[in-house]
Amino acid sequence: MVAAVEASRNGAQVTIIERMDRVGKKLLATGNGRCNFTNAWIELTRYRSKDVELASQFLENFSTEYVINYFRDLGIEPYQDETGKIFPYSLQASSMVDVLRDEYLRHGTIEKCGEQVLSIHPSKKRTQVNSTIATHEFDKVVLAMGGKSSDMLGSDGSGFKLLESMGYVLHPTYPALVKLKSDFKHLKALRGLKVMALVRLVSEDGLIGKDFGEVLFADFGVSGPPVLQLSGQAVEEIMKGKSVKLELDLFANQTPLELHDALMARFLKLKHKSVQDSFVGLLNKRLIIPILKESGITDMSIKATQLNKKQVYQIIKTLKSLRLNITNYHSWQASQVTAGGLSLRELNPRTMESKKYAGVHVAGEVLDLYGECGGFNLHWAWCTGIKAGIACSAY
Repeated sequence: MVAAVEASRNGAQVTIIERMDRVGKKLLATGNGRCNFTNAWIELTRYRSKDVELASQFLENFSTEYVINYFRDLGIEPYQDETGKIFPYSLQASSMVDVLRDEYLRHGTIEKCGEQVLSIHPSKKRTQVNSTIATHEFDKVVLAMGGKSSDMLGSDGSGFKLLESMGYVLHPTYPALVKLKSDFKHLKALRGLKVMALVRLVSEDGLIGKDFGEVLFADFGVSGPPVLQLSGQAVEEIMKGKSVKLELDLFANQTPLELHDALMARFLKLKHKSVQDSFVGLLNKRLIIPILKESGITDMSIKATQLNKKQVYQIIKTLKSLRLNITNYHSWQASQVTAGGLSLRELNPRTMESKKYAGVHVAGEVLDLYGECGGFNLHWAWCTGIKAGIACSAY
């Protein structure tokens, strides 16, 4: 859509071929219908790619301010929440779709919805595009087909198949920003519970990544912002056949020694209480027994002051590193974004044009780069789409 805006503004005759019955369906669903369209903290560390060192060349000159001003010129006033996420002030994703459509339709862009592209045949002069409806020829083509996440919204992975049919070798694709499955034996008891924790992703090779936030326990395993942020890396490790664990630090603001001193003072003050009851007011009640069981405590009625040093040490270890074995991940349909795809090395970072085929440009999620939750993936979409559109203009 942004590619169409840029190309049509600059005199190109633009046609959008869309397999769904309307454009922008996935955009309408972003940010729970509010469209978190960029973030105050756009930086390279928020992105993942096999060639992440090249990503800076693609993101160059596309700052948060650039994107905010781009959409402000179209009528979108920004609203920034306390986490740095930026939404339209209307808090409606439909606002984003409306202003983009208004702009490219104003400049003569034609929409062909309900038409799926089946094959693309580049040549030195023009590119032939075969669809379920007709055969088209264009001077320039932008492949902005999304990934494989949320096929009901348009991203069904067909873009990857088209690229492969054109002779590209793609990096393996897998779901990212996705819920993770676990065989943690206390999941049923903890179902629906939310806890704040520093989450560390650990594989056989050691620490992979970490993130802080609200973790949600469910029947299947865990979710929540920090889990989703780490999920792409977890899936990648699982695909390699490696064992993966999440370690939850429930007292990230305290060192083990500080936690030890605080617990010993608490146990002494509440010496009349059982070890189970001594944690009421410190931990969510549903979490107390799982924590004690994971620490090897079998008698919940024992007084806290009767715990030996080893038992206290084990409780502290559990509170600082509650381990959940990750067994699998949810399906494509449940994922927010696709990892893997066409290597950034295949494209000119200034124009998004293929180095293999002149006049063929590629943008968005079909490329081997994805960002964290919080507007980073839409920022990437705008950046690459705008560059492609400018390169496809008539001037």
